[in-house]
Amino acid sequence: MKQAIFPWKADGLSGLGIKRDKDPVQKMVILLHGYRGDAESNTAFALKLFEACPHAVVLVPDGIEPIPPGDDPHHRQWWDLPESEFNGELCSFMPYYASRQKQRLMKQIGFGLQNTAALLNRFILNRLAEYSLSLSDCFLAGISQGGITAFEMTLFRKELHGSSDDFLGGLISIGSGILGADRLRDLTVPPIPVLLARGRRDEIFPKTVDYFSRSLLKEKQMPVVLTEADSVHFGLEHAVSDAVCGFIREHG
Repeated sequence: MKQAIFPWKADGLSGLGIKRDKDPVQKMVILLHGYRGDAESNTAFALKLFEACPHAVVLVPDGIEPIPPGDDPHHRQWWDLPESEFNGELCSFMPYYASRQKQRLMKQIGFGLQNTAALLNRFILNRLAEYSLSLSDCFLAGISQGGITAFEMTLFRKELHGSSDDFLGGLISIGSGILGADRLRDLTVPPIPVLLARGRRDEIFPKTVDYFSRSLLKEKQMPVVLTEADSVHFGLEHAVSDAVCGFIREHG
């Protein structure tokens, strides 16, 4: 059976999906694109994820809002990102070490991030019900801003935690980090497998971000793998695609 790429609309979101024609769906992969992307611009990478798990449905939502001022429908974001002020290093230390200006920025971002995470988690649970799948059948991958969003969805909300024997099958962070990571200290998180994928020449998220994330997640007894590629930030997902696909095959 050949794969089919199809548009969809559900739960206030829209995007593209990939699945085999008429074949039963056994797994689900959710891909959250990066800042200034959309579902269409991430189709090539989504196809690579589908090849790693051909009995899956791969769903790529569009970011919930266009980026002003041009409001180009193909340049989207998951939450309002003050581009000139954001620095990836914000994800590599506890907020109380940041300047007051940066602390205010993180708090401002946090409101939009939490609302988006709630919306996306509801979307995931409804799609799992639609395809008669469990949480353990689902992988969540996020690129850059989508990765920050995926961390929020998985670590700081409980919708994807399920029960002691049914929780999210895997989390994949590509060139991203945990915003407000100090919140994790007092939380209980299931042992969700995590892949941290970074570029050695990433100009937005320095290596300290992934090392910091790995340390915190290991502290929470989450199985974590860190992979690196000789890549800058833009296009990193393609440079680490082999590692990402291998992670999905291993845990799927």
